[in-house]
Amino acid sequence: MNIFEEVQHRLSSKTRIRQLFKDVHAEDLERIISRLNDVLAEKQESRAKDDEKRQKKQESIEAIKQIMSDRGVSMNDLGVGSLELDDAAPKRRRNIQKYTFEYETETGDRVKWEGATTGRLPRDFQAYLQRTGKKRLECALGEITE
Repeated sequence: MNIFEEVQHRLSSKTRIRQLFKDVHAEDLERIISRLNDVLAEKQESRAKDDEKRQKKQESIEAIKQIMSDRGVSMNDLGVGSLELDDAAPKRRRNIQKYTFEYETETGDRVKWEGATTGRLPRDFQAYLQRTGKKRLECALGEITE
């Protein structure tokens, strides 16, 4: 149980609240309640601002839809098809160079492995690098082009 769940559990019952604050003076309890009320007021203000922004945005959307329908324009005419704007932005692809590596296992077998210059390695390859003191790129045979 995380701390938020623990606090919420303690404060969700009048009996548990009494138990929690049984040794606290009334002035201290009033100060805690005052602070909680301040936090509540801040939370309500924040929610009201967010609701206001959301309402303005919705009104703008409705106005745009009305203008579009008045002029006979649809989303397909704009070349969008749907309102999923996340798909419009191209996703960035990581540019990771891949290589073919060759190393020797403890039993003397030569193994070829395809991978990058970063990330996890097969255990045999890790052991080989530790044994020989070589760097990963020193074992690269060549870059793989896709």
